[in-house]
Amino acid sequence: MIKKNKNILKHAVYDKTFPKIVPSKTNVPDWFKDSLKFPNGSKAELRLPYDVTFKLCSSFSDSFLSGYMIPLPVDISVEQTNSGPVISWNDSSAKFVELRRKEVNKNLPTPEGYADMHFAWRIHHMFKVPKGYSALVTHPLNRFDLPFLTLSGIVDGEMSVYGGNIPVFFNKTFEGIVEAGTPIAQIILFKTENWDSKEDDSIIQEAMFNEKSSLNAAHGWYKKNIWKQKRYN
Repeated sequence: MIKKNKNILKHAVYDKTFPKIVPSKTNVPDWFKDSLKFPNGSKAELRLPYDVTFKLCSSFSDSFLSGYMIPLPVDISVEQTNSGPVISWNDSSAKFVELRRKEVNKNLPTPEGYADMHFAWRIHHMFKVPKGYSALVTHPLNRFDLPFLTLSGIVDGEMSVYGGNIPVFFNKTFEGIVEAGTPIAQIILFKTENWDSKEDDSIIQEAMFNEKSSLNAAHGWYKKNIWKQKRYN
């Protein structure tokens, strides 16, 4: 008997011409998909130890496959001017990016390489965080190829999130079109629960044992013995 999955992220967008929220696995960047597993080509070297690329790192790969992506609803244009980036789009009756007065968030540091102007995505998508869970809404993980940097926030369930504003910085040198469907934020769900931390030297021996065990395999020990597949549909 197949157990029905009770963990469901409900989502909607009122304008059906906009792209929908999608599983992150459908938005894996081409530069990752096109990367080789081994530095010298598609095959491993014969002599051990040999190097493998990030393509074979399960932890790194999981960052592209976990959770869901909020897409940019429309094409936007980014133009660099003496006053900073100017963001524009075709439909003047709707707002997709908002420029905020810097004085409102004057203590917020500007990331290196980004324009010192405070923008915010005007989110047109809605989603509902299931009861007992929280959602980390953040910049698409490891997507530093995108010409913007979305800031992070956490939303607790059970709540239907209607739109809202998510702060974002734009790269200070990029000019061009950012296409509709480009992921602008990633939703990663986790249980809402309390944690404690404590110092425990006993884990040192366990960690050293795992490191030694991993060296007994040519590669892929973590994926074979520890990694668990997560499904987001």
